[in-house]
Amino acid sequence: MTSPEGGARMSKSMLAYQQRAEAHDKFMADQIAEYEIGRRHLANIMGEDPETFTQEDIDAAIQYLLPSGLFELTARPAMKHPSDVFIKKKAAEFDISGRPFHTFFYTGYPAYYQALHDLGKTMISLDQFANRMAHLKVENESQAFNCGGSEWVSKAELSNKFLEELHDKHYIFFIQSMNRLIEHPYSSRAQDFIMRFRKVVITTQNKEEIPKLMYTAEGIPYMTGSGKRKHTEATVTVYGRGSGKIEINGQDMRFFKVIQDREQVVFPLQFTNLLGKVDLVANVTGAGLSSSAGAIRLATALALRSFVDEHMREKMRLAGLLSKDFRVKERKKPGQKGARAKFTWKKR
Repeated sequence: MTSPEGGARMSKSMLAYQQRAEAHDKFMADQIAEYEIGRRHLANIMGEDPETFTQEDIDAAIQYLLPSGLFELTARPAMKHPSDVFIKKKAAEFDISGRPFHTFFYTGYPAYYQALHDLGKTMISLDQFANRMAHLKVENESQAFNCGGSEWVSKAELSNKFLEELHDKHYIFFIQSMNRLIEHPYSSRAQDFIMRFRKVVITTQNKEEIPKLMYTAEGIPYMTGSGKRKHTEATVTVYGRGSGKIEINGQDMRFFKVIQDREQVVFPLQFTNLLGKVDLVANVTGAGLSSSAGAIRLATALALRSFVDEHMREKMRLAGLLSKDFRVKERKKPGQKGARAKFTWKKR
């Protein structure tokens, strides 16, 4: 079969692909033209310059003009660029004679199996490097990849990345294989390959504006934080340029009789390397020494955010210092001595 231009012979599959590609290109051109007309109309309605009207401005305008209380975000009115709405099409995977370009073409998922092949080559490379280090008797200084602050892409995102409709079994196997790669002691050497399939998580902590330090009349920086634990509330004020003094309800650390409670109070200071460099004044109300220590720990950590940089704040978040402990005492169950304890049962 010859091409429409009368050139070299073209297979039926290539001719069908060419027709589908032309139809898809025409469809996308029409959709983009309609999107541009709508974007300009929306800019005129909002009194903005159509030339500088961005997608963020479109989203804000839609939310203002068409407010919606629907819980599901995808069900709310939206106006997106056609390239973000319609699924991308693969380029031709075979030549005009019908010969496929990719070696994994007949698997049906060439991009997916190519990624698995690259993963296997990466694992072999890391194993060879580990063997060389062991032969040279070089100690491993914890070169594993730190995946904190990121997560694996979803199945839909992975399918969109490969331009292939993956099944659950494909996605599960791929993530399990990538997790084995991360567990390798030298996985940090494959950071670029790993981050191709991970996305950075923008946490609420990063979005939250950290309060700036305040200063006393003498010029001493300070910051106040509040924390809760069960029925206990604590307010902690941290003063900079201190000597490590800790005051709790007018007393020193002997306010807590148990060593573990004292460790809870000083842990945020130790974690941020500020122990002995700042002073801490805490006021706590409520019953229970253990819950009081937990409330003071949270309040201290929240106050210390203003004394440290963004990198340390992220480490504090990952360590759980900035999260409230929602655990409470479990209620007593009917017919039992307590929440879990049972009455003594006697046969006779």
